[in-house]
Amino acid sequence: MTGTPPLGLRRRRLLFGTDTPAAPVALALLGDACLALRGIACMSCRDACPAGAIRFTLARGGARPHVVAASCTGCGDCVRVCPADALRVSAPPVPESPDAG
Repeated sequence: MTGTPPLGLRRRRLLFGTDTPAAPVALALLGDACLALRGIACMSCRDACPAGAIRFTLARGGARPHVVAASCTGCGDCVRVCPADALRVSAPPVPESPDAG
């Protein structure tokens, strides 16, 4: 029975379809204390990230970091090496639905 999904997954697909929303995973979030955001050369978080989820783009005044949410595993390796304590791992913010009110 190779290639057949487990029974629980097959039931879920039958009930809800194949595009069931995944629960939000933890994500690295950059804070204002980030040295690179303040124009100081630092890429410790990028170097520590095993998934390569922290990328830097060139900008006036220095490279600016951003987290690629699709790649971030929430492991926290970037948090441990940040000299400015500017990173935290948290569930990503959930956008409000238009029906909320």
